[in-house]
Amino acid sequence: MTKYSYLIMLTISTFSCQSHQKFDKIQWAKEGDLKTFPNRKYMVDDLVENYNLKGKKFRFLVDLLGKPQSELDSNMEIVYDIDIDYGSDIDPIYSKDLYIEFDKDTIVKDYSVREWKK
Repeated sequence: MTKYSYLIMLTISTFSCQSHQKFDKIQWAKEGDLKTFPNRKYMVDDLVENYNLKGKKFRFLVDLLGKPQSELDSNMEIVYDIDIDYGSDIDPIYSKDLYIEFDKDTIVKDYSVREWKK
């Protein structure tokens, strides 16, 4: 293998590893520009697949994920921003969010990742 082939393989493997990461509470909370969270899109899959969120209390979720981007509303739902793309405009053209629904005792009843495109 040539020096350049090795470099290309290393670059490809580095970028491919960025698509999924294990959930990390500190990295999840890191804020980027425009109140975005650049690490969440890489770890949301691990969060929903490997953390049993159903049955957890509201307080547990806030301790784990931090303050949500929306308050607990009349629908007993909160939202965590995962990914937002503004394109070249000030209005978003894409968003991905984690919706968490609670029962009357503020215990997680259901959750889902939802995407929106303009």
